[in-house]
Amino acid sequence: MSSATASEGTLSIGEIRTGLLGHSSQLSMAETVRLLDLVPGEQVRHAAYPRAYAVSPQRLAGIDCFMPSRSGRHVRGVGTFATRATLTGGLIVQTCSHTTLVPSSRQYRREWSHYLATPGVVEYLGRLRLDDAAEGFAQAENGHLNIEMGRTAESTVFNLQRSRLLDGKQPLHAPLGRWRWALQPVRDNGDPGLYRFTVLPEGTRLIRLAVVWPDVSDLLDLVEDLALHDWLLDFVSRQIERARPGSGDLDRTLQHIGPVIDHLLHHWMPKARVQPGLYGLWDAFDRFQGLTRQWDLTINRIRDHVALNSLRLVLRTESEWSGLG
Repeated sequence: MSSATASEGTLSIGEIRTGLLGHSSQLSMAETVRLLDLVPGEQVRHAAYPRAYAVSPQRLAGIDCFMPSRSGRHVRGVGTFATRATLTGGLIVQTCSHTTLVPSSRQYRREWSHYLATPGVVEYLGRLRLDDAAEGFAQAENGHLNIEMGRTAESTVFNLQRSRLLDGKQPLHAPLGRWRWALQPVRDNGDPGLYRFTVLPEGTRLIRLAVVWPDVSDLLDLVEDLALHDWLLDFVSRQIERARPGSGDLDRTLQHIGPVIDHLLHHWMPKARVQPGLYGLWDAFDRFQGLTRQWDLTINRIRDHVALNSLRLVLRTESEWSGLG
């Protein structure tokens, strides 16, 4: 399926959900391909290096609704949005629903065959203020979304979780991470392009970017990679807090930290699937949010805590053996 091309006068928007598969261990690549075979006749793309990764073919959904807006403007749009699922390391699942808003050459609704010819594109009928649409979708807490792509992204996760390939035994109970994003093409002015990043009270992340990049599929890889690492950092940090380091309860510590070490820590690999030309955007976000600094502190905290508890266990064992002597 061809990808939409970002250009001035367009706006790409989407929603991402990130979580863990309901399975006790990492899926093999063959199992991953079977799980992500969502569209008959289309291939699942996959790679083993630098880490196991696979992406499903995209499913389309038709829409005819008002466009996003901060101000509440009513501009009609007709077309399709696309949804894809990815699996990283055979365990971390992401779903992304997205579309690109472009001006229509006609001021009336056309037959569906016209819109199906350009999958993942919505043509807006009338004058759309792109800044207003971008802010309404991915910056303003009380913006008018109008396009409900998040529900499709979420239902895709739930459908995957019901697969017979999965045993339903999650090693960790992780909530879904929610990202909503807007990418607006701009002329190259030397700025990496990070506009605004906001975390809503209920946890949804909003990110608005200005980009100098024509390929929407590359931009999807970038935003999914950002969402993946943000989710990893947030979840691992929460697990450490649940473990209550320093409480003296070794069993509690191992219950929460052990599965994190076994299943998640090795997935931290920033920019592994990002095009080199977009590294600047990833690095700008990293500097802005301090992801890598926080991750390094978190990992050091885990290692120090495990080492300390190991030392305590050794000393306790030596003391018990001394008592027996």
